[in-house]
Amino acid sequence: LSFANGTLTVTAYALVATAHNATKLYGAAVPALTGALVGIHNGDAITATFTTAATAASDAGLYSITPVLADPNNLLTNYTVTLVNGTLTNLPAPLVITAENKTRLYGAANPAFTASYAGFVNGDDESDLDTAVTLATAANATSPVGPHPITASGAADLNYTITHTDGTLTVSAAPLLVTANNA
Repeated sequence: LSFANGTLTVTAYALVATAHNATKLYGAAVPALTGALVGIHNGDAITATFTTAATAASDAGLYSITPVLADPNNLLTNYTVTLVNGTLTNLPAPLVITAENKTRLYGAANPAFTASYAGFVNGDDESDLDTAVTLATAANATSPVGPHPITASGAADLNYTITHTDGTLTVSAAPLLVTANNA
């Protein structure tokens, strides 16, 4: 009678941590990042959190969401770990640029045109735009009395989806004094 030893081979379990994709607007806080952890066995106390380098102030664009495993009992050696990154899509924030209404008298030069802005975030203002707005009208000193459009166009910025809104230049009748000569 003879005995021969055998070998018990213990193979690692497959453990997959997958970050879910997320979306936010430029200027908004990073949302709670989530994901899935699949393959935990024997009640092992392995957990996953998900992180990104993006912040509320990060430019619009794509940012990686990375799974981070916590293993308080050093059990990860029992697993073949696969980490699957997700993507945080940081969308441009909406911005409305409106040409402000102006008035002038017939025969006068056009006033300086100005715009109002609604939607800036992160302390941004018009000086932060990649391309400033262009404000123009076809009206000139000889244009007739009445309303004339002031167009707003051309503004652009990576972090904003810009909507341009036109204003109105109102040309009013100029005062005219007619005096009869004494005779």
